[in-house]
Amino acid sequence: MNLRTFILAPLLPLALAGCNEAIDTVKNGRMKINEQYTVDQAFSNRSICDSVDWDVITDDRNRELVQYKCHITGIESYYAQEKQRIRENLLSGFDLEKRAAQVHLEPARMEVEAADNALNKPRPANTATLDSDRLTDLLAREDLLSESAPSRSLQNYSDSPEVAAAAQRYFLSYVRDTTSPQFAAHKQNEQELLRAMATEREKVQTQIAEERARLSEVQNARGQESVAHAQQRLNRATELYENLQSSVAAKLEELDVQHAAKLKQFDGAATIESVAEVFEWVVKGEEIELVWSGLEGTYSDGQIKRFGHINRLGSLQDVYRNNVKTYSDLRQKAPLL
Repeated sequence: MNLRTFILAPLLPLALAGCNEAIDTVKNGRMKINEQYTVDQAFSNRSICDSVDWDVITDDRNRELVQYKCHITGIESYYAQEKQRIRENLLSGFDLEKRAAQVHLEPARMEVEAADNALNKPRPANTATLDSDRLTDLLAREDLLSESAPSRSLQNYSDSPEVAAAAQRYFLSYVRDTTSPQFAAHKQNEQELLRAMATEREKVQTQIAEERARLSEVQNARGQESVAHAQQRLNRATELYENLQSSVAAKLEELDVQHAAKLKQFDGAATIESVAEVFEWVVKGEEIELVWSGLEGTYSDGQIKRFGHINRLGSLQDVYRNNVKTYSDLRQKAPLL
């Protein structure tokens, strides 16, 4: 045995005594959250713990901490259900992605069907006649020129200077007395106006016939355009649908590959094997201060991960109340994967 062994051997019991003293200080201490119980009374007798460890560790700030570790019992059923839940959510997400990839397919198919129906449905003969501003104006002029008693508005008839001039002479020479010397001149003016009106009326009626013929041609052309438009609509809808079918098929194939890889990764991922709830105090003389608390998970690939309490006060209250009977009741869980 060398000199180093002689020196270290007496120091080991002293170090252990120091650790035990720090642990005892924490165990006998009381926390402000509930000073009715010592830390040992509250933490060492929990229903959820399969076993409890007390130890002294050194943290990354080179502080000596008293560490309490509650090895939680009954986590297997919780994580079996959790894995099944996550797997089902994963599959559900896959279904959503597939439905999203096909969302435009049905509307496109319906457009093809609608376009085909529009093209092939029977088209009743269109007996309605088209109208135009010009035809309306010509018909009004025909009515005006067909009145048995000439209208005073003929004096302003702008489409025929002859009609307007004859109307002006007629109304300027108008007399009621048949014995008047001017009556004969008035009757002559009347005959001239009626002849001018007849001549103009024939012109207008010819224009009416021409306009109606033009509108009929327009109506026929529109009918032909309607069929052509329906065919174009069907062609476009069919092309879009076929292209969409191809792109959707390719996307679904791509998704199947991605989903298979994700599912394989999920099924083969490291899972949690054990969970401990950890509380760590620093000892300052007779005072103790809680500096960290949370969960520590040990995973099947050998990793050990720590997750700080999100609600430390609530977690402490649960410890003192001892109201957590199963892992499912715990406020916070270590992630499965």
